[in-house]
Amino acid sequence: MLRAVVIAGLPLMAIGSGSALAQSTELDELRERVQQLENKLEGAVSTAPELTEDNPYLLRDGDGIKIGSTTISFGGFIKADAIFGSHGNGSLNSYSIGLPRTFASAAASDESDWKTGFSARESRISIGTKTEDVVGHTLTTYLEMDFNQDLNDGMNETGNEIVSNSYSPRLRQAYGSWNGWDFGQTYTTFTDLAAMPEILDQGKQAAFIYATQPMIRYNMAAPGGKLMVSLENPEDGYYGNSYDDQSYPDLAMRYQIRGHYGFYSIAGLLRNFEDNAADETITDGAVSLSARIPTVGRDDLRLQYSYGALGRYMGLLTYPDVDLAALAQGDVEPLKTYGATAAYRHFWSPAWRSTLTVSHTEIVDDLVAPPAGTLSYFDSSTSVHANILWSAHRNLTLGLEYAYWDFGEIATSSSMQYEQVMASAKLSF
Repeated sequence: MLRAVVIAGLPLMAIGSGSALAQSTELDELRERVQQLENKLEGAVSTAPELTEDNPYLLRDGDGIKIGSTTISFGGFIKADAIFGSHGNGSLNSYSIGLPRTFASAAASDESDWKTGFSARESRISIGTKTEDVVGHTLTTYLEMDFNQDLNDGMNETGNEIVSNSYSPRLRQAYGSWNGWDFGQTYTTFTDLAAMPEILDQGKQAAFIYATQPMIRYNMAAPGGKLMVSLENPEDGYYGNSYDDQSYPDLAMRYQIRGHYGFYSIAGLLRNFEDNAADETITDGAVSLSARIPTVGRDDLRLQYSYGALGRYMGLLTYPDVDLAALAQGDVEPLKTYGATAAYRHFWSPAWRSTLTVSHTEIVDDLVAPPAGTLSYFDSSTSVHANILWSAHRNLTLGLEYAYWDFGEIATSSSMQYEQVMASAKLSF
């Protein structure tokens, strides 16, 4: 009887054993698939962009159209601004092109009424390419344009606000990179984009280093980060008036450390100042320290301090490169200035954030009030920006920002103020 039962149960045991084996195999396959999915998700999370891009001016390495061995990608954004400025005189486009000097001019106008301006001129178009295996290295190119010409360009070039509001494209960046080399026009090596505060009126802090120009640059790995050395386009002028052509390029260097504790950077600048009429040449320079420090959650603190012959490199041409009163007497004297910027960005939620930015710049040299037109009529400026931004998606940001400026008059203790309220919608593609 026992033998008969055992013999009868063998098929069932075999089936059970086969079923257990099949289940074990399926479980192993399932575990492997889950592990693969977790790895993919982990990679996606680590490389996914934040709701807001910390620096929208750098090329994103995304999908594109491949033609032959070259992948072409398109990007940019539409930015619509509504700007309300105090002490206005209603001059052409002054509220859509505003620079620190135009803010100072408005503050000095003795007008107390607020003026309104709308603009879409900061909108940008970018084209990037990536070609694999160009003599053993990847070659990339980047071209970027906007429509935000300077007020001094003239009526025919800047368009008008009467009927068409039409403006010509303006080159911002055009450069290529290969084997550690950059050739073309991009942001000066002397600036640190990682430390740039996130404000709606981008770049228009009192003291931030912010300039684009043609250059030749080499990038190399260094302990903890990288080292950049460049020869850049030389210029010493003031609002369309170039003092003289320069014999030597500007030399800029930056050492940047990047890690879990943030970005830290030190930069140096060596410049040549010439005036043929005075038959005088002077070499001078400047230094800059900057940092972007993670704090609580996604919050961060951004700092920058600069000192030396900064001239056109700081504050969007706030001060001349040289003392114009001395230049009128035949002497080339680079103006020594300093600037400091601090910004704290706080995330209220994944979609809502705010940045508070304080920036100050000042001429170090002792100046007496010069004749009108020979030098800026203010020797210090302070800006404060506070905003609230909402990004429901990484391609859509709406924001509101308040800015306050204080300009100190030369050789006096008095100052003039300017205020601005700005509402923006930025739609990226």
